Amino acid sequence: MRLHPESRLIVNFCRETKYMRVNLSKSTFLNRQASNMPIPQPGEIWEVSRLIRSPLKFSQEQETFYSSSAQSFLAGNSPPRYVMIVKEPEAILDTNEEWLIFSVMLLSGETDFLSDVDLLIPAKISGLEKDLLAETWHIIPALACNLLQPVGNRLSRQIYDCLLTVRDYHYGLGKEPSVISEIQELGLINSSLSFANSLKIQDFHKAEQAWSDVLTIPVAACQTYLKSINFTNAVLNEALQLEQDLQIDRTWTKRLFEKY
Repeated sequence: MRLHPESRLIVNFCRETKYMRVNLSKSTFLNRQASNMPIPQPGEIWEVSRLIRSPLKFSQEQETFYSSSAQSFLAGNSPPRYVMIVKEPEAILDTNEEWLIFSVMLLSGETDFLSDVDLLIPAKISGLEKDLLAETWHIIPALACNLLQPVGNRLSRQIYDCLLTVRDYHYGLGKEPSVISEIQELGLINSSLSFANSLKIQDFHKAEQAWSDVLTIPVAACQTYLKSINFTNAVLNEALQLEQDLQIDRTWTKRLFEKY
């Protein structure tokens, strides 16, 4: 179909907007498939990548959206960070894009902040070189392309369930967690100290929430991109429909005058 000039301008605008500021480099996920890198599974521990990706490229000004601790990590000035996979991925964009989103529980190497919601996972369980603190209260979204590689051991189903039970109880979503002795039977270590009664623990939580910008900001950018795609498609469809309507009107008018 030949588009009317005005409609063509709208269509071109839509197409340009659709790809504006899009990261056209090959996604890490596609590279992962090519190298047979496994898709993260619940209970696995993954290292967080320092090369953060999203469908949108950030300008230098926009990179200041990251907290100072997040920027320090991305610059390689702080230790590696890890997450436990909580939920299997779901596609939030066209499957050709391969931008997948996971729910992950943040793990910290700072083990001096034990509380009723921050449980210690000993190195002998995780398979890593040092103990990790499981932040059961801190489950966030993360793009698959920002998870670098699996490390250590996959946590058992019992430990996985225990961590989520503690989390659910903290948010009033489930039953009371196991007593300390039952948690310790799994090899985990917790504390009877309530984070609500400790300013030290609360400050630690705030710092960890700030660091999580590393993973949450790219997800927010991805969601913004998705909304822009939906808007662009809606405008494009409207422009095409308008062109079809105009074509019908012109055909009808032409036939009308041909009668005379």
